[in-house]
Amino acid sequence: MNSKNLKQTILLLFGLILLVTFGCNKKLDTTVSSTEASTNMWQSYDDARNGLVAIYGLSRAALADNNGHWLYGDLRKGDFVATSSGNYLDAIIKNELNKGFPQIKKLTNWRRFYAAIDACNTFIENAQRCKADLRYSDLNCTVDIAQAHMLRSFLYFYMVRIWGDVPLITKATKNGETIQVARAPQEQVMDYCIRELRQYKDSLPTEYGGDDKSKLNYDGNYYGQAWSSWGNAFWGYYQCLGLLAQMYAWTGDYAAVLTATTEIFNNATAARTGLISYSNSRGYLAGRNSIFYSNGVKGNLCYQMISFPYNMTNRESGPSGVGHIESLTLASPYMVRAKPDIYVPRDTIARWFHYFGDVRHPYQSEFGNYEEIYFSNYFGSIPVFTKFKNIETGSSNFPIFGSCIPIFRWEDNLLLMAEANYALGDMRAAFDRLNDVREPRNSPGFFYGRISAVRPGFTLQPTEASMEGGILYNIFRERRVELAGEGSWWYDQIRYNRLARNNAEFNKLLDEGGIYWPIDQDIIDKNPLIEQNSYWKR
Repeated sequence: MNSKNLKQTILLLFGLILLVTFGCNKKLDTTVSSTEASTNMWQSYDDARNGLVAIYGLSRAALADNNGHWLYGDLRKGDFVATSSGNYLDAIIKNELNKGFPQIKKLTNWRRFYAAIDACNTFIENAQRCKADLRYSDLNCTVDIAQAHMLRSFLYFYMVRIWGDVPLITKATKNGETIQVARAPQEQVMDYCIRELRQYKDSLPTEYGGDDKSKLNYDGNYYGQAWSSWGNAFWGYYQCLGLLAQMYAWTGDYAAVLTATTEIFNNATAARTGLISYSNSRGYLAGRNSIFYSNGVKGNLCYQMISFPYNMTNRESGPSGVGHIESLTLASPYMVRAKPDIYVPRDTIARWFHYFGDVRHPYQSEFGNYEEIYFSNYFGSIPVFTKFKNIETGSSNFPIFGSCIPIFRWEDNLLLMAEANYALGDMRAAFDRLNDVREPRNSPGFFYGRISAVRPGFTLQPTEASMEGGILYNIFRERRVELAGEGSWWYDQIRYNRLARNNAEFNKLLDEGGIYWPIDQDIIDKNPLIEQNSYWKR
Protein backbone atom coordinates (compact mmCIF):
# COMPACT_ATOMS: atom_id res chain seq x y z
CA MET A 1 0.00 0.00 0.00
CA ASN A 2 1.61 3.28 -1.06
CA SER A 3 1.56 6.44 1.04
CA LYS A 4 -1.27 8.03 -0.93
CA ASN A 5 -3.53 4.98 -0.68
CA LEU A 6 -2.73 4.55 3.00
CA LYS A 7 -3.78 8.14 3.70
CA GLN A 8 -6.98 7.63 1.70
CA THR A 9 -7.78 4.52 3.76
CA ILE A 10 -7.19 6.33 7.03
CA LEU A 11 -9.35 9.26 5.92
CA LEU A 12 -12.15 6.90 4.90
CA LEU A 13 -11.96 5.13 8.23
CA PHE A 14 -11.95 8.41 10.12
CA GLY A 15 -14.99 9.57 8.19
CA LEU A 16 -16.87 6.36 8.94
CA ILE A 17 -16.12 6.65 12.64
CA LEU A 18 -17.34 10.24 12.65
CA LEU A 19 -20.50 9.11 10.86
CA VAL A 20 -21.16 6.54 13.56
CA THR A 21 -20.34 8.97 16.36
CA PHE A 22 -22.48 11.86 15.17
CA GLY A 23 -25.00 10.33 12.79
CA CYS A 24 -26.77 7.65 14.80
CA ASN A 25 -29.70 9.55 16.21
CA LYS A 26 -31.91 9.47 13.09
CA LYS A 27 -30.99 6.03 11.85
CA LEU A 28 -32.17 2.59 12.86
CA ASP A 29 -33.88 1.26 15.96
CA THR A 30 -31.46 -1.62 16.30
CA THR A 31 -28.76 -0.90 13.77
CA VAL A 32 -27.05 1.83 11.79
CA SER A 33 -26.04 1.43 8.16
CA SER A 34 -22.56 2.96 7.99
CA THR A 35 -21.16 1.47 4.79
CA GLU A 36 -24.14 1.12 2.48
CA ALA A 37 -23.30 -0.29 -0.90
CA SER A 38 -23.34 2.42 -3.52
CA THR A 39 -22.74 2.65 -7.21
CA ASN A 40 -19.25 3.95 -6.51
CA MET A 41 -18.29 1.23 -4.02
CA TRP A 42 -17.40 -2.45 -4.27
CA GLN A 43 -15.82 -2.26 -7.70
CA SER A 44 -12.09 -2.62 -7.05
CA TYR A 45 -9.22 -3.98 -5.02
CA ASP A 46 -8.98 -0.61 -3.30
CA ASP A 47 -12.69 -0.69 -2.39
CA ALA A 48 -12.22 -4.11 -0.77
CA ARG A 49 -9.20 -2.90 1.19
CA ASN A 50 -11.00 0.23 2.34
CA GLY A 51 -14.08 -1.74 3.32
CA LEU A 52 -11.99 -4.21 5.32
CA VAL A 53 -10.12 -1.47 7.16
CA ALA A 54 -13.46 0.19 7.86
CA ILE A 55 -14.98 -2.83 9.61
CA TYR A 56 -11.96 -3.10 11.88
CA GLY A 57 -12.11 0.63 12.53
CA LEU A 58 -15.82 0.61 13.34
CA SER A 59 -15.35 -2.39 15.63
CA ARG A 60 -12.54 -0.58 17.42
CA ALA A 61 -14.69 2.54 17.68
CA ALA A 62 -17.51 0.53 19.29
CA LEU A 63 -15.18 -0.60 22.08
CA ALA A 64 -13.36 2.73 22.36
CA ASP A 65 -16.43 4.96 22.65
CA ASN A 66 -16.57 6.52 26.13
CA ASN A 67 -13.69 4.15 27.04
CA GLY A 68 -16.32 1.43 27.11
CA HIS A 69 -13.88 -1.50 26.93
CA TRP A 70 -12.57 -0.68 30.41
CA LEU A 71 -15.80 0.63 31.89
CA TYR A 72 -17.53 -2.60 30.88
CA GLY A 73 -14.65 -4.93 31.65
CA ASP A 74 -12.61 -3.60 34.56
CA LEU A 75 -14.75 -1.39 36.80
CA ARG A 76 -17.81 -3.24 38.11
CA LYS A 77 -17.01 -4.61 41.56
CA GLY A 78 -13.35 -4.51 40.59
CA ASP A 79 -10.11 -3.18 42.03
CA PHE A 80 -10.26 0.34 40.63
CA VAL A 81 -11.66 3.17 42.76
CA ALA A 82 -12.95 6.50 41.43
CA THR A 83 -11.02 9.51 42.71
CA SER A 84 -14.30 11.47 42.81
CA SER A 85 -17.00 9.84 44.89
CA GLY A 86 -20.50 9.96 43.48
CA ASN A 87 -19.62 10.39 39.81
CA TYR A 88 -20.49 8.04 36.94
CA LEU A 89 -17.31 5.97 37.37
CA ASP A 90 -18.12 5.44 41.04
CA ALA A 91 -21.66 4.36 40.08
CA ILE A 92 -20.33 1.77 37.60
CA ILE A 93 -17.87 0.40 40.15
CA LYS A 94 -20.78 -0.06 42.60
CA ASN A 95 -22.99 -1.64 39.89
CA GLU A 96 -25.44 1.27 40.15
CA LEU A 97 -26.10 1.28 36.42
CA ASN A 98 -29.54 2.86 36.71
CA LYS A 99 -28.11 6.18 37.87
CA GLY A 100 -28.98 8.99 35.47
CA PHE A 101 -25.49 9.90 34.30
CA PRO A 102 -25.24 10.71 30.56
CA GLN A 103 -22.02 8.67 30.31
CA ILE A 104 -23.81 5.59 31.63
CA LYS A 105 -26.72 6.20 29.27
CA LYS A 106 -24.29 6.11 26.33
CA LEU A 107 -22.87 2.83 27.55
CA THR A 108 -26.35 1.26 27.73
CA ASN A 109 -26.93 1.99 24.03
CA TRP A 110 -25.82 -0.72 21.61
CA ARG A 111 -26.17 1.23 18.35
CA ARG A 112 -22.41 1.62 17.82
CA PHE A 113 -22.01 -2.17 17.93
CA TYR A 114 -24.75 -2.63 15.36
CA ALA A 115 -23.10 -0.01 13.16
CA ALA A 116 -20.00 -2.21 13.06
CA ILE A 117 -22.12 -5.36 12.56
CA ASP A 118 -23.96 -3.70 9.67
CA ALA A 119 -20.60 -2.84 8.12
CA CYS A 120 -19.55 -6.51 8.43
CA ASN A 121 -22.83 -7.65 6.85
CA THR A 122 -22.36 -5.17 4.02
CA PHE A 123 -18.80 -6.34 3.40
CA ILE A 124 -19.82 -10.02 3.38
CA GLU A 125 -22.58 -9.33 0.84
CA ASN A 126 -20.53 -7.12 -1.49
CA ALA A 127 -16.84 -8.05 -1.36
CA GLN A 128 -17.20 -10.60 -4.18
CA ARG A 129 -18.09 -7.74 -6.55
CA CYS A 130 -14.58 -6.34 -6.13
CA LYS A 131 -13.17 -9.33 -8.02
CA ALA A 132 -14.10 -7.45 -11.18
CA ASP A 133 -10.70 -5.86 -10.52
CA LEU A 134 -8.23 -8.65 -11.40
CA ARG A 135 -5.85 -7.48 -8.67
CA TYR A 136 -8.37 -8.77 -6.12
CA SER A 137 -7.87 -12.52 -6.22
CA ASP A 138 -10.24 -15.29 -5.16
CA LEU A 139 -7.97 -16.08 -2.22
CA ASN A 140 -7.73 -12.46 -1.12
CA CYS A 141 -11.52 -12.22 -1.22
CA THR A 142 -12.00 -15.49 0.68
CA VAL A 143 -9.64 -14.39 3.45
CA ASP A 144 -11.26 -10.95 3.74
CA ILE A 145 -14.80 -12.31 3.94
CA ALA A 146 -13.69 -14.79 6.61
CA GLN A 147 -12.36 -11.86 8.65
CA ALA A 148 -15.71 -10.08 8.36
CA HIS A 149 -17.48 -13.18 9.69
CA MET A 150 -14.99 -13.38 12.56
CA LEU A 151 -15.38 -9.72 13.50
CA ARG A 152 -19.17 -9.99 13.42
CA SER A 153 -19.02 -13.02 15.73
CA PHE A 154 -16.68 -11.17 18.07
CA LEU A 155 -19.03 -8.18 18.26
CA TYR A 156 -22.01 -10.37 19.08
CA PHE A 157 -20.01 -12.19 21.75
CA TYR A 158 -18.96 -8.86 23.21
CA MET A 159 -22.58 -7.67 23.34
CA VAL A 160 -23.85 -10.91 24.86
CA ARG A 161 -21.46 -10.43 27.79
CA ILE A 162 -22.85 -6.91 28.29
CA TRP A 163 -26.60 -7.31 27.67
CA GLY A 164 -27.31 -11.05 27.55
CA ASP A 165 -30.02 -11.53 24.89
CA VAL A 166 -29.50 -9.27 21.83
CA PRO A 167 -31.09 -8.95 18.37
CA LEU A 168 -29.30 -11.24 15.89
CA ILE A 169 -29.05 -9.43 12.55
CA THR A 170 -27.08 -11.07 9.74
CA LYS A 171 -28.23 -9.08 6.70
CA ALA A 172 -27.12 -5.59 5.71
CA THR A 173 -29.62 -2.78 5.92
CA LYS A 174 -30.55 -0.91 2.76
CA ASN A 175 -30.81 2.84 2.46
CA GLY A 176 -31.04 3.38 6.21
CA GLU A 177 -34.33 1.49 6.46
CA THR A 178 -35.78 1.04 9.93
CA ILE A 179 -35.95 -2.56 11.08
CA GLN A 180 -37.37 -3.86 14.32
CA VAL A 181 -35.96 -7.12 15.59
CA ALA A 182 -36.61 -8.80 18.92
CA ARG A 183 -33.81 -9.97 21.17
CA ALA A 184 -32.59 -13.50 20.46
CA PRO A 185 -31.71 -15.74 23.43
CA GLN A 186 -28.01 -15.43 24.18
CA GLU A 187 -27.61 -19.20 23.83
CA GLN A 188 -28.81 -18.91 20.22
CA VAL A 189 -26.48 -15.98 19.53
CA MET A 190 -23.47 -17.76 21.02
CA ASP A 191 -24.25 -20.94 19.09
CA TYR A 192 -24.38 -18.88 15.90
CA CYS A 193 -21.06 -17.15 16.65
CA ILE A 194 -19.27 -20.41 17.46
CA ARG A 195 -20.59 -22.09 14.30
CA GLU A 196 -19.44 -19.10 12.24
CA LEU A 197 -15.92 -19.20 13.67
CA ARG A 198 -15.62 -22.94 13.21
CA GLN A 199 -16.84 -22.63 9.64
CA TYR A 200 -14.45 -19.85 8.61
CA LYS A 201 -11.28 -20.52 10.65
CA ASP A 202 -9.72 -22.59 7.87
CA SER A 203 -10.21 -19.67 5.47
CA LEU A 204 -7.81 -17.57 7.55
CA PRO A 205 -4.00 -17.43 7.33
CA THR A 206 -1.79 -17.78 10.39
CA GLU A 207 -0.28 -14.35 9.64
CA TYR A 208 -0.66 -11.52 7.13
CA GLY A 209 2.19 -10.36 4.95
CA GLY A 210 4.62 -13.12 5.84
CA ASP A 211 5.09 -16.90 5.96
CA ASP A 212 1.60 -18.30 6.30
CA LYS A 213 1.58 -21.71 7.98
CA SER A 214 -2.08 -22.47 7.24
CA LYS A 215 -3.50 -24.71 4.52
CA LEU A 216 -4.03 -21.58 2.40
CA ASN A 217 -0.30 -20.93 1.99
CA TYR A 218 -1.09 -17.23 1.68
CA ASP A 219 2.50 -15.97 1.64
CA GLY A 220 3.90 -12.58 0.69
CA ASN A 221 2.73 -9.05 1.32
CA TYR A 222 -0.88 -8.42 2.29
CA TYR A 223 -2.29 -5.25 0.76
CA GLY A 224 1.27 -4.18 -0.01
CA GLN A 225 2.64 -4.53 3.55
CA ALA A 226 4.73 -7.12 5.39
CA TRP A 227 3.87 -8.78 8.71
CA SER A 228 6.21 -6.43 10.60
CA SER A 229 3.87 -3.58 9.61
CA TRP A 230 0.58 -5.38 10.17
CA GLY A 231 1.30 -7.41 13.32
CA ASN A 232 -2.11 -8.22 14.77
CA ALA A 233 -3.95 -5.42 12.94
CA PHE A 234 -5.77 -8.15 10.97
CA TRP A 235 -7.03 -11.29 12.68
CA GLY A 236 -6.19 -14.75 11.36
CA TYR A 237 -6.39 -18.43 12.22
CA TYR A 238 -4.95 -18.29 15.73
CA GLN A 239 -6.93 -15.17 16.57
CA CYS A 240 -10.02 -17.16 15.58
CA LEU A 241 -8.97 -19.98 17.93
CA GLY A 242 -8.44 -17.46 20.73
CA LEU A 243 -11.94 -16.07 20.26
CA LEU A 244 -13.35 -19.60 20.22
CA ALA A 245 -11.57 -20.37 23.49
CA GLN A 246 -13.10 -17.29 25.12
CA MET A 247 -16.56 -18.08 23.78
CA TYR A 248 -16.39 -21.70 24.93
CA ALA A 249 -15.32 -20.54 28.40
CA TRP A 250 -18.27 -18.14 28.56
CA THR A 251 -20.71 -20.91 27.64
CA GLY A 252 -19.05 -23.38 30.04
CA ASP A 253 -17.87 -25.85 27.37
CA TYR A 254 -14.50 -26.52 28.99
CA ALA A 255 -13.64 -29.57 26.88
CA ALA A 256 -13.81 -27.29 23.82
CA VAL A 257 -11.84 -24.59 25.70
CA LEU A 258 -9.04 -27.08 26.27
CA THR A 259 -9.01 -28.18 22.65
CA ALA A 260 -8.71 -24.62 21.32
CA THR A 261 -6.18 -23.41 23.89
CA THR A 262 -4.05 -26.53 23.49
CA GLU A 263 -3.80 -26.01 19.74
CA ILE A 264 -2.57 -22.47 20.35
CA PHE A 265 -0.19 -23.72 23.08
CA ASN A 266 1.34 -26.28 20.73
CA ASN A 267 1.85 -23.83 17.86
CA ALA A 268 3.52 -20.73 19.29
CA THR A 269 5.89 -20.40 16.31
CA ALA A 270 3.11 -20.51 13.74
CA ALA A 271 1.04 -18.12 15.86
CA ARG A 272 4.02 -15.70 16.03
CA THR A 273 3.57 -15.19 19.76
CA GLY A 274 4.63 -16.58 23.12
CA LEU A 275 5.15 -16.11 26.83
CA ILE A 276 6.71 -12.89 28.08
CA SER A 277 9.94 -14.06 29.72
CA TYR A 278 11.29 -12.92 33.07
CA SER A 279 14.02 -10.85 31.41
CA ASN A 280 11.43 -9.03 29.30
CA SER A 281 8.73 -8.67 31.95
CA ARG A 282 9.53 -5.15 33.12
CA GLY A 283 9.94 -3.71 29.63
CA TYR A 284 7.16 -5.61 27.89
CA LEU A 285 4.42 -5.59 30.55
CA ALA A 286 4.65 -1.88 31.31
CA GLY A 287 6.22 1.30 30.04
CA ARG A 288 6.27 3.52 27.00
CA ASN A 289 7.15 0.75 24.57
CA SER A 290 5.36 -2.24 26.07
CA ILE A 291 3.58 -4.99 24.16
CA PHE A 292 0.47 -2.81 24.35
CA TYR A 293 2.05 -0.11 22.18
CA SER A 294 0.75 0.19 18.61
CA ASN A 295 0.63 -3.19 16.82
CA GLY A 296 2.45 -5.11 19.59
CA VAL A 297 5.32 -6.39 17.45
CA LYS A 298 8.58 -7.12 19.27
CA GLY A 299 11.20 -8.55 16.95
CA ASN A 300 9.69 -11.63 15.32
CA LEU A 301 6.77 -11.94 17.74
CA CYS A 302 3.49 -10.19 18.41
CA TYR A 303 2.75 -10.72 22.09
CA GLN A 304 -0.74 -9.24 21.80
CA MET A 305 -2.49 -12.06 19.95
CA ILE A 306 -5.79 -10.22 19.63
CA SER A 307 -6.23 -6.48 20.03
CA PHE A 308 -7.35 -3.35 18.26
CA PRO A 309 -4.11 -1.40 17.80
CA TYR A 310 -3.62 2.28 17.16
CA ASN A 311 -0.81 2.68 14.62
CA MET A 312 1.32 5.50 15.96
CA THR A 313 3.36 5.62 12.76
CA ASN A 314 0.18 6.97 11.18
CA ARG A 315 -0.45 9.20 14.21
CA GLU A 316 -3.56 7.23 15.15
CA SER A 317 -5.10 7.87 18.55
CA GLY A 318 -8.59 8.01 19.90
CA PRO A 319 -10.14 11.51 19.89
CA SER A 320 -9.12 13.32 23.09
CA GLY A 321 -7.56 10.12 24.34
CA VAL A 322 -10.80 8.10 24.25
CA GLY A 323 -10.07 4.44 23.59
CA HIS A 324 -6.94 4.28 25.74
CA ILE A 325 -6.86 3.31 29.41
CA GLU A 326 -4.21 6.00 30.01
CA SER A 327 -6.91 8.66 29.73
CA LEU A 328 -8.50 7.15 32.84
CA THR A 329 -5.49 6.08 34.90
CA LEU A 330 -2.59 8.49 34.34
CA ALA A 331 -1.83 11.79 36.08
CA SER A 332 1.18 14.05 36.62
CA PRO A 333 3.98 13.76 35.54
CA TYR A 334 2.59 11.80 32.58
CA MET A 335 -0.38 14.11 32.02
CA VAL A 336 -1.17 17.66 33.01
CA ARG A 337 -3.57 16.86 35.84
CA ALA A 338 -3.13 16.28 39.56
CA LYS A 339 -4.94 12.95 39.87
CA PRO A 340 -6.30 10.22 37.62
CA ASP A 341 -9.98 9.36 37.19
CA ILE A 342 -9.50 5.88 38.67
CA TYR A 343 -6.79 4.18 40.70
CA VAL A 344 -5.99 1.00 42.64
CA PRO A 345 -5.70 1.66 46.41
CA ARG A 346 -2.51 0.62 48.16
CA ASP A 347 -4.20 -2.00 50.37
CA THR A 348 -5.68 -3.64 47.24
CA ILE A 349 -2.25 -3.67 45.60
CA ALA A 350 -0.88 -5.43 48.69
CA ARG A 351 -3.56 -8.14 48.31
CA TRP A 352 -2.63 -8.70 44.67
CA PHE A 353 0.81 -10.07 45.47
CA HIS A 354 1.90 -12.95 47.67
CA TYR A 355 5.63 -12.28 47.20
CA PHE A 356 7.46 -8.95 47.08
CA GLY A 357 10.01 -10.45 44.64
CA ASP A 358 7.31 -10.65 41.93
CA VAL A 359 8.57 -8.54 39.00
CA ARG A 360 5.20 -6.79 38.85
CA HIS A 361 5.34 -5.78 42.52
CA PRO A 362 5.97 -2.07 43.25
CA TYR A 363 9.02 -2.95 45.37
CA GLN A 364 11.83 -4.43 43.28
CA SER A 365 14.25 -6.30 45.52
CA GLU A 366 16.76 -6.57 42.67
CA PHE A 367 17.13 -2.80 42.70
CA GLY A 368 16.40 -2.27 46.37
CA ASN A 369 13.74 0.36 45.78
CA TYR A 370 10.29 1.02 44.33
CA GLU A 371 10.24 0.93 40.54
CA GLU A 372 7.59 2.16 38.10
CA ILE A 373 6.39 -1.16 36.76
CA TYR A 374 2.65 -1.41 37.37
CA PHE A 375 2.47 1.64 39.64
CA SER A 376 4.09 4.96 40.42
CA ASN A 377 3.54 7.26 43.44
CA TYR A 378 3.06 4.09 45.45
CA PHE A 379 3.30 5.83 48.81
CA GLY A 380 1.19 8.78 47.76
CA SER A 381 -2.47 9.07 48.67
CA ILE A 382 -3.36 7.98 45.12
CA PRO A 383 -1.03 5.42 43.50
CA VAL A 384 -0.96 5.86 39.72
CA PHE A 385 -1.56 2.74 37.60
CA THR A 386 1.30 2.99 35.09
CA LYS A 387 1.18 -0.43 33.49
CA PHE A 388 -0.14 1.47 30.48
CA LYS A 389 1.78 4.65 29.70
CA ASN A 390 2.18 4.56 25.94
CA ILE A 391 2.42 8.28 25.31
CA GLU A 392 3.74 10.54 22.61
CA THR A 393 3.65 14.22 23.45
CA GLY A 394 2.24 16.56 20.84
CA SER A 395 2.16 20.32 20.69
CA SER A 396 1.21 22.22 23.87
CA ASN A 397 1.77 19.03 25.88
CA PHE A 398 -1.37 17.45 24.46
CA PRO A 399 -0.94 13.71 25.14
CA ILE A 400 -1.23 11.34 22.21
CA PHE A 401 -1.77 7.80 23.46
CA GLY A 402 -0.51 4.75 21.62
CA SER A 403 -1.86 1.78 23.57
CA CYS A 404 -4.12 -0.79 21.96
CA ILE A 405 -7.45 -2.15 23.10
CA PRO A 406 -6.25 -5.55 24.40
CA ILE A 407 -8.38 -8.66 23.94
CA PHE A 408 -6.23 -11.82 24.27
CA ARG A 409 -2.60 -12.88 24.68
CA TRP A 410 -0.48 -15.93 25.47
CA GLU A 411 -0.74 -15.64 29.25
CA ASP A 412 -4.52 -15.37 28.90
CA ASN A 413 -4.43 -18.59 26.89
CA LEU A 414 -2.37 -20.38 29.58
CA LEU A 415 -4.73 -19.31 32.33
CA LEU A 416 -7.78 -20.36 30.28
CA MET A 417 -6.10 -23.75 29.91
CA ALA A 418 -5.66 -23.90 33.70
CA GLU A 419 -9.33 -22.96 34.17
CA ALA A 420 -10.40 -25.70 31.75
CA ASN A 421 -8.12 -28.27 33.39
CA TYR A 422 -9.65 -27.43 36.76
CA ALA A 423 -13.22 -27.69 35.45
CA LEU A 424 -12.39 -31.06 33.84
CA GLY A 425 -10.73 -32.39 37.00
CA ASP A 426 -7.09 -32.46 35.85
CA MET A 427 -5.54 -30.67 38.82
CA ARG A 428 -1.89 -31.35 37.97
CA ALA A 429 -2.31 -29.81 34.52
CA ALA A 430 -4.06 -26.83 36.15
CA PHE A 431 -1.06 -26.42 38.48
CA ASP A 432 1.32 -26.61 35.51
CA ARG A 433 -0.38 -23.92 33.46
CA LEU A 434 -0.75 -21.58 36.44
CA ASN A 435 2.93 -22.05 37.25
CA ASP A 436 3.83 -21.41 33.59
CA VAL A 437 2.67 -17.84 34.19
CA ARG A 438 3.88 -17.38 37.75
CA GLU A 439 7.43 -18.68 37.40
CA PRO A 440 8.72 -16.14 34.83
CA ARG A 441 7.24 -13.39 37.03
CA ASN A 442 9.42 -14.71 39.87
CA SER A 443 6.28 -15.57 41.81
CA PRO A 444 5.99 -18.73 43.97
CA GLY A 445 3.91 -21.35 42.25
CA PHE A 446 1.15 -23.69 43.33
CA PHE A 447 1.60 -27.14 44.87
CA TYR A 448 5.18 -27.79 43.69
CA GLY A 449 8.43 -25.90 43.20
CA ARG A 450 9.66 -24.63 39.84
CA ILE A 451 13.24 -23.82 38.87
CA SER A 452 13.56 -20.04 39.01
CA ALA A 453 14.22 -18.09 35.82
CA VAL A 454 15.70 -15.39 38.01
CA ARG A 455 18.18 -17.45 39.98
CA PRO A 456 19.56 -20.40 37.96
CA GLY A 457 19.60 -23.58 39.99
CA PHE A 458 17.22 -22.19 42.60
CA THR A 459 13.78 -23.75 43.02
CA LEU A 460 10.99 -21.29 43.74
CA GLN A 461 8.97 -23.16 46.34
CA PRO A 462 5.24 -22.57 46.87
CA THR A 463 4.32 -20.75 50.04
CA GLU A 464 1.27 -20.66 52.26
CA ALA A 465 0.34 -17.31 50.69
CA SER A 466 0.84 -18.54 47.12
CA MET A 467 -1.58 -21.43 47.73
CA GLU A 468 -4.14 -19.64 49.89
CA GLY A 469 -7.69 -20.09 48.64
CA GLY A 470 -7.06 -23.17 46.51
CA ILE A 471 -6.29 -23.70 42.84
CA LEU A 472 -9.38 -22.10 41.25
CA TYR A 473 -9.03 -18.96 43.34
CA ASN A 474 -5.34 -18.74 42.43
CA ILE A 475 -5.97 -19.14 38.69
CA PHE A 476 -8.28 -16.14 38.78
CA ARG A 477 -6.04 -14.28 41.21
CA GLU A 478 -3.28 -14.59 38.62
CA ARG A 479 -5.61 -13.29 35.92
CA ARG A 480 -6.44 -10.38 38.22
CA VAL A 481 -2.74 -9.39 38.41
CA GLU A 482 -1.31 -10.43 35.05
CA LEU A 483 -4.22 -9.06 32.99
CA ALA A 484 -4.90 -6.00 35.15
CA GLY A 485 -6.30 -3.10 33.14
CA GLU A 486 -6.86 -5.20 30.02
CA GLY A 487 -10.65 -5.12 30.22
CA SER A 488 -11.33 -8.72 31.29
CA TRP A 489 -11.76 -8.71 35.08
CA TRP A 490 -15.56 -8.33 35.24
CA TYR A 491 -16.05 -11.26 32.85
CA ASP A 492 -13.46 -13.25 34.83
CA GLN A 493 -15.44 -12.65 38.02
CA ILE A 494 -18.57 -13.98 36.31
CA ARG A 495 -16.82 -17.19 35.18
CA TYR A 496 -15.15 -17.68 38.57
CA ASN A 497 -18.41 -17.29 40.46
CA ARG A 498 -20.23 -19.59 38.06
CA LEU A 499 -17.68 -22.27 38.97
CA ALA A 500 -17.20 -21.48 42.66
CA ARG A 501 -20.73 -20.45 43.75
CA ASN A 502 -19.31 -19.36 47.11
CA ASN A 503 -20.30 -15.68 47.09
CA ALA A 504 -23.95 -15.10 48.02
CA GLU A 505 -23.98 -11.51 46.74
CA PHE A 506 -22.54 -12.45 43.37
CA ASN A 507 -24.72 -15.55 43.13
CA LYS A 508 -27.71 -13.21 43.39
CA LEU A 509 -26.39 -11.17 40.45
CA LEU A 510 -25.90 -14.37 38.43
CA ASP A 511 -29.32 -15.76 39.23
CA GLU A 512 -31.25 -12.52 38.72
CA GLY A 513 -29.47 -11.20 35.63
CA GLY A 514 -27.64 -8.44 37.49
CA ILE A 515 -24.43 -9.24 35.64
CA TYR A 516 -25.86 -7.55 32.54
CA TRP A 517 -26.27 -3.87 31.75
CA PRO A 518 -29.63 -2.16 31.34
CA ILE A 519 -30.72 -1.26 27.82
CA ASP A 520 -30.99 2.42 26.92
CA GLN A 521 -34.61 3.55 27.13
CA ASP A 522 -34.26 5.20 23.70
CA ILE A 523 -33.75 1.74 22.17
CA ILE A 524 -36.87 0.42 23.92
CA ASP A 525 -39.00 3.45 23.02
CA LYS A 526 -38.20 3.07 19.31
CA ASN A 527 -38.62 -0.68 19.15
CA PRO A 528 -41.57 -2.21 21.04
CA LEU A 529 -40.05 -5.67 20.52
CA ILE A 530 -37.18 -4.85 22.91
CA GLU A 531 -37.81 -5.44 26.59
CA GLN A 532 -35.65 -4.16 29.44
CA ASN A 533 -33.43 -6.63 31.30
CA SER A 534 -35.53 -7.80 34.24
CA TYR A 535 -32.97 -6.92 36.91
CA TRP A 536 -33.14 -3.25 35.90
CA LYS A 537 -36.94 -2.99 35.82
CA ARG A 538 -37.07 -2.52 39.57
